Amino acid sequence: MTSDQSDYSYAEDKELVDQFLSWTADAVKELRELTDSLDGSEGPESSAADRIYDLAHNVKGMGSSFNYDLMTTVGTSLCRYIKNGGDRLRPRAIDAHVRILEVVLENKIRGDGGEKGQALEKRLNEIIVEES
Repeated sequence: MTSDQSDYSYAEDKELVDQFLSWTADAVKELRELTDSLDGSEGPESSAADRIYDLAHNVKGMGSSFNYDLMTTVGTSLCRYIKNGGDRLRPRAIDAHVRILEVVLENKIRGDGGEKGQALEKRLNEIIVEES
């Protein structure tokens, strides 16, 4: 008997999902600490920006695999913001990204989050524009 792994979904494996959520909670906690330490003088080449980018990149890379598409969307946005956000990091814009990740984790919002997810994305985009 052979198993067809092409139909396998990480999102269906409770143990893997729990590990993902635990790792992501740790990553988001570190993102929160980094965000809270920003004073607005940091540039996109700073060590804080590098670490925020790395954490966001990992979150975005795994989110969809576990049916946390909104995390992937927000992680992608944060990576783009770090790389294309100008000559300095704007704590309010980074905070908005981290807050959405916290909300997704706290409420275990799967998929794209439906109407609530769309509202969160819309507000995030508004904050990014305001901070540009």
